[in-house]
Amino acid sequence: MGPLTVIWESLHSLGKNKVRTGLSVLGIVIGVAAVIAMVAVATGAQRKVEREIAAMGDDWLVVMYWGMQRAGVRRQAALPPNLTRDDADAIARECPGVRAASPTNRIGAQVVSGYGNYQTAVMGAYPNFFDIRRWQCSIGRVFTMDDMEMYNKVCCIGETAAKELFGPLNPVGQTVRVNRTAFEVIGLLEPKGTGTDGRDYDDIIVFPFTSFQRMIAGTEPSATLLAAGKPGVSLSTVKEQIRTVLRQRHRLADHEDDTFRIFDRSLMAQANAEATRTFNLLLTSIASISLIVGGVGIMNIMLVSVTERTREIGLRMAIGADALHILGQFLCEAVVLCTIGGLLGFAAGWGASNMVARHMEWETEVSYWMAAVAIAFSTAIGVFFGFYPAWRASRLNPIDALRTE
Repeated sequence: MGPLTVIWESLHSLGKNKVRTGLSVLGIVIGVAAVIAMVAVATGAQRKVEREIAAMGDDWLVVMYWGMQRAGVRRQAALPPNLTRDDADAIARECPGVRAASPTNRIGAQVVSGYGNYQTAVMGAYPNFFDIRRWQCSIGRVFTMDDMEMYNKVCCIGETAAKELFGPLNPVGQTVRVNRTAFEVIGLLEPKGTGTDGRDYDDIIVFPFTSFQRMIAGTEPSATLLAAGKPGVSLSTVKEQIRTVLRQRHRLADHEDDTFRIFDRSLMAQANAEATRTFNLLLTSIASISLIVGGVGIMNIMLVSVTERTREIGLRMAIGADALHILGQFLCEAVVLCTIGGLLGFAAGWGASNMVARHMEWETEVSYWMAAVAIAFSTAIGVFFGFYPAWRASRLNPIDALRTE
């Protein structure tokens, strides 16, 4: 009996009880569809994290002033004017591992254009801020040191803020007003999208630090700076160099706590990636349980089939079929059930992932290797859970089987 004959007989036998066959396949379809959909969501989330890390960069640090802790009470350190600007200049000058440093000041403000007004984040920074954040303009240019030193009223605008203020118009060359001061938009920043924390990185307008402090921030102090390491220099080394310089500048004794905190972007990116991987593993594990349940259903159905077809098995053995033929037929039936379920499950999972992406605006990714894995895994489920019923059928005594009513 050739393989094609075995497959044809398996399909013929399965077709005799279409409802039971359909319910058996349904268990595998649900399991495979759940795995495909969950893996697609997890892969999309992983890709989003990877793109965010690539876009934001993982070679820069954030320094924030928190004050000093004393007996559970935070005592704010006295911050003279332009302290963070002086600190940024000192870090760039005295830290050999730092390639760029910039003070930053970020506040929310109502911004007005000739076409509307919009509440958004406005920020003051050095021109090297764009190098630190790996941010360039898709249209126009970023501001320069000349713009900053001359207190020029210019700015670079993010894509989200540009759409809210100017709609489909090109914002470059247009004017925005903040605190009744007019600024010319000289650059439209490349889109960076939304982060895993839901923050829209494009909802921002960046101004030269000097113009921002004088015309927008007012008495609002700047208490944050960014610093990027040179290629080949570890961020742990850069972090220690910055800490040494700042402690010297703030005249902190050895027994005194730091008046600042340094946050490592690479550690935050790694933690984010690790959390995403854990989330992916959890989703896949939960979905795999449904696939195993479907396999148990296949085993149950095959055991019932063996019991119902005992007389048929005895007749086949009486006319020459050996134990291997019986084993092959019932095992083939289980594999055919699971393979069909795998194909239908992949189609259902692909459709479900598209619905999630369309209606919930989650990023999903279904690849061809998922189809291969789905079919291979469902076939393996069929072999694993179908072997015992097939083996049990092959071990029946032909005489006892023929006597079965």
